[in-house]
Amino acid sequence: MADVELDVSKMKTLLKFLQGGMPSIKVGIMGQKNKRTARKGDSPSNAEIGFTNEFGKMTGYPKIPARSFIRMPLNTHFYDKMLSKKSLTVEEFEKAIKSGNAEEFAKKVGIVAEETIQDAFATRGWGEWEPNADLTVKLKGSDSPLIDTGQLRRSITSKVIKENE
Repeated sequence: MADVELDVSKMKTLLKFLQGGMPSIKVGIMGQKNKRTARKGDSPSNAEIGFTNEFGKMTGYPKIPARSFIRMPLNTHFYDKMLSKKSLTVEEFEKAIKSGNAEEFAKKVGIVAEETIQDAFATRGWGEWEPNADLTVKLKGSDSPLIDTGQLRRSITSKVIKENE
């Protein structure tokens, strides 16, 4: 029978880290960014406009095609963007674990998620968003989907939520 030794020192550090609570990251339109500003009359909030564009509106008038500016970018481009960041390496994650505080690392992940969503606006969903209707282009003076006043785009933020919040 062979003797087996197991070094669990790193496991103890990981357990200490996990017991401190894993933070989660929210990304989207939150708090102050979900306000009715500089829009005319009784217009919808940024969150309402975002929801309509994220999922589309196929009843009533006008019909609005779904143009996912949160789910699609995060599902298809976030991972590659995260891998390209030198501040989000395995070594940086290990430092966060060793220090027992993942909040700073999580903040960096949230910023990369915001950047990924901004890239979607800049590229018209990497060419996947349906173009604006001719009437929409005429009314707003631009053929850029999801960009009218720029409020929706500027409303995207991220927030780190500690496990006990």
